[in-house]
Amino acid sequence: MKKLSLIIAAAIACLSLSAAPIHTLANNEPVLTAISFKNAVIDGGFKSDVHNYTITLGDNTVSPTLENYEISGEANIFVNYQYDASNHATGLTVTIEYSTGSKIYDFAYSNPANFNKNSNNLLSDIVIPYGELSPRLNDSDTSYTLYIPSDLTRLKITPVTSDINAYCAGFEFELLNDQLPTITLPCIASNGSERAYTLNLKRVDKTIEQIDIEMSQYGYTSFVEGTRTFEKPEFIITVCSAAAGIVIIALLIKITKRIAVNPYDADEKPFYREL
Repeated sequence: MKKLSLIIAAAIACLSLSAAPIHTLANNEPVLTAISFKNAVIDGGFKSDVHNYTITLGDNTVSPTLENYEISGEANIFVNYQYDASNHATGLTVTIEYSTGSKIYDFAYSNPANFNKNSNNLLSDIVIPYGELSPRLNDSDTSYTLYIPSDLTRLKITPVTSDINAYCAGFEFELLNDQLPTITLPCIASNGSERAYTLNLKRVDKTIEQIDIEMSQYGYTSFVEGTRTFEKPEFIITVCSAAAGIVIIALLIKITKRIAVNPYDADEKPFYREL
């Protein structure tokens, strides 16, 4: 009986030890600990272990956008907008992705806008992890350069419509290291009018790891500034040298004209007789 008790105790101990790593791993998974949106309030507040919410829009004609968030652990965050079969906005989802999995949080609009047709086919934002637009998104330009890291192979684009009843599909795809496609984002207003945004991809001479370090620094604004050809020191030096050369040549010509001897005497009579 004593031996049996020892065997049972040993078995329980082994089960406890084998279960412990699994429990520890689960506890180490990244979790979304806080989140807030511009133009929307989470009804009842946010809790990490709750994954379904309603949010109340401040202005239900304007799409909400991500304002702040906190994640415990290493993970990427993505926002996707949800639409019904008629392309009317109904809410959004927030996904955090990490090396061993992902977690999805749903936020349904508690006061969606009444569907009123209008011609607003503008985008208020284009969310691209590790992507930077030039010029900055505005209501006038439709063609942009999209700068991405040299080693980015997965591109995810989430357009945000200015009018909540407009529609612009987001997408993601895999990129080869030397692949730089031109991307078109058609934004369709509720009355059917369309505005096409064009994104021309260009890689910068920086990796995702280098850009992560830059982004973590105080006062970070851009990972593109200083990398474009016209901003590089070599280019500036070349242009300045060329400009200086032109100025020097112009001065030499002017000086030469002043000191050159005139071969003609002002009082000398013309050699040829005038007819």
